Amino acid sequence: MKPRRPFIFVYCIFAIVFSSCSIAKHVEVKQHETSVSSIKFLDEYIMPLNPIFQNTVVGGLSGIDYDVKKNQYYMISDDPSQFSPARIYTAQIDLKGNKIDTIRITRVTFLLQENGKQYPKYGTDKSVKPDGESVRYNPVTEQLIWSSEGERLFKNGDTTIVQPSLTFISTTEKFLDTIPIPKGFHFTKTESGPRKNALFEGLTYADQYKTLYASLEEPLYQDGPQAAFEYDKALTRVLKFDVATKKNIAQYAYNLGALPVKPTVENDWNVNGISEILAINNHTLLVMERAWAKGHDDHAFLKLYLVDLNGAENEIDNASFVKNPPKPLSKKLLFDFDTLNRHIDNFEGVSFGPKLTNGHRSLIFCVDNNFGKSQVQQFFLFEIIP
Repeated sequence: MKPRRPFIFVYCIFAIVFSSCSIAKHVEVKQHETSVSSIKFLDEYIMPLNPIFQNTVVGGLSGIDYDVKKNQYYMISDDPSQFSPARIYTAQIDLKGNKIDTIRITRVTFLLQENGKQYPKYGTDKSVKPDGESVRYNPVTEQLIWSSEGERLFKNGDTTIVQPSLTFISTTEKFLDTIPIPKGFHFTKTESGPRKNALFEGLTYADQYKTLYASLEEPLYQDGPQAAFEYDKALTRVLKFDVATKKNIAQYAYNLGALPVKPTVENDWNVNGISEILAINNHTLLVMERAWAKGHDDHAFLKLYLVDLNGAENEIDNASFVKNPPKPLSKKLLFDFDTLNRHIDNFEGVSFGPKLTNGHRSLIFCVDNNFGKSQVQQFFLFEIIP
């Protein structure tokens, strides 16, 4: 592991704040499309664990996205208002050559509910629980969208049900709108619908920001069992939304790989699922499969796949993959993080970064450290080879 480089906090910034009405400007913004033949690891940056910025704990970074025009990043914390109010950070990631020189948190934005209030302290209101897993910036509307996994919990005879959500907000915190959750994707008290902590982990825009894709981490109950050791038939879903109408227009079956190692306890938290997605172009998604297994708690298993949407079968009317087996999306292994022969923590976020000195695009990955004392807040820099 490389020596820790300085992590610099910026406590004062001066910025022009744009309101959500900026959509009326009709500024033409083109989404960059590319091709990927391979990716090359360039650098690792380690942030001090759980530092404090403006009285908030910087941790649980589950999603990251890049604003090209302002050369800044948005990073969402999955803190359910337990350590600090639910929030999104703005950051500068400075590159020198092919290295990450510094990462500077410049702002914290607290997520607001539809009533205009911050989310309440975790545990004080069982009807509310933010669980931010992904964030994406739309430069056309100058808005953000973030996903929440909600809550499905049965404990000591008590039931907590908080539905998942996909929420549009302004870059200045204001709640704007939500995307209606399709039928079959709401939590229930029975084994129907999504599993706990297994919902909208991934988001990405495509088609010049006219399309939004959202991925489920693990299968719906009605779509069959979860991935397991020596079981590679688990099927989860990738949803396609029309941004203008906010309607779900397609659903695709995605075949998860088997859990790569055997857990020491079978009934503990063992998972292989989609932790994030990123549109490479209008028909290709970069998909992160992230696995954890009991007994291997100090290491995550991360693989990147290229997924082709051309010719994909729309399963939007297929209520159960068990009853009606679908044709899964075609996927190709792009990179296995185990080939790096270094510590791999709980990577959950990926975004394009700026162009490198050779003109190639960069990818930046971030870790959700779960606010754990034994985890490492890593950032990885990769080069995209066209």
